[in-house]
Amino acid sequence: MKQLDTKLFLFSIFLMVPVTLNFEQLFSGNYLNQILLFSLPILWPGLAHGSLDLDIAKHKGIVNNNFQTLLFLLIYILVPVIFFFSWVNYPHLLFIIFLFLSILHFGISDCVEKSKFAFIEVLIRGISVISLPFKFHLEESIEVFSFFFVESFFLIEVSKYFNYLYFFLVILIIIWLLKSWLIYKNKSQVYLVLSEFILLFFCFWFFEPLLSFFIYFCFLHSTRHLLDEKNNLDLQFGELFFKTLPMTMVTVLFFTLMYNYLKNDINLLQINYIVVGLSSLTVSHILLINFLKN
Repeated sequence: MKQLDTKLFLFSIFLMVPVTLNFEQLFSGNYLNQILLFSLPILWPGLAHGSLDLDIAKHKGIVNNNFQTLLFLLIYILVPVIFFFSWVNYPHLLFIIFLFLSILHFGISDCVEKSKFAFIEVLIRGISVISLPFKFHLEESIEVFSFFFVESFFLIEVSKYFNYLYFFLVILIIIWLLKSWLIYKNKSQVYLVLSEFILLFFCFWFFEPLLSFFIYFCFLHSTRHLLDEKNNLDLQFGELFFKTLPMTMVTVLFFTLMYNYLKNDINLLQINYIVVGLSSLTVSHILLINFLKN
């Protein structure tokens, strides 16, 4: 079971390589088919990995009684609502804020190092997820992010800075390698983290942006988070699975009702609203996990 998340990430990449090569016409540039392909892992572990946030808050002593539970849920719902309406009114500013929060979240949540130098690994992991799609698949990345209410000209301007971010990423990796090789006598963790860096680079280079993000999000990020909470909450795998079901099903029901409401009049604008709404829903989870991991 050791490094299960890393092994699952590696297996998913090896599995998806022949799928995308043999069915290129089916999935290349077809976002609907890409989403359908990952529909189950997006639900579990993807969507499910945020369903234990209330349990985590209770475990960490943030929530201790019924009143605090209601207050926590109120704030947890209110934050994405405020973020959503702010995003609709100030899309470029909120998009940049969301990218910044995502860099911190992916970096902090996926980091395995516990030393005072962990911030280097945090930055490498977070920057990789955001910058590598722009580096290797610029046009496709601009097309995907255009669904976030962001104008193409703005994304083109921002992409120039992602080149600088990519070179900064390379420098960080060199620093991390030198530091890790000189400081740590036990190199097993160094090899583990380095192998994940290599897998991340390959994943975001080989696959289109949406596919690469789904592979990373479902099979490394979400899996690692669920395994961490399994240990923190002292749960068996069966208990972990069933505890994630209620909130996951509530979320699925909510979006099913939303789909039924919109299905007769879906257009690009409404798709943007759905994408921004989904992104805004993650903000409470991002803030909570970043705070607790810090």
